[in-house]
Amino acid sequence: MVEYTNVPKTIATVVSSRLASLHELDTVYGTTDMWGFLEIIAVDNHNQSVMNRTNS
Repeated sequence: MVEYTNVPKTIATVVSSRLASLHELDTVYGTTDMWGFLEIIAVDNHNQSVMNRTNS
């Protein structure tokens, strides 16, 4: 897997999840919003993992 080299991992995670664009993170949302998005991503990923284990 290739990692993002020019973008912080936190920002790359939010943008690649499509919860916000880079422009939105720069102009509309603040740091607190970014951490909220990261929590949403983490919880969604965890829940998906649990669902995948229970359905296997």
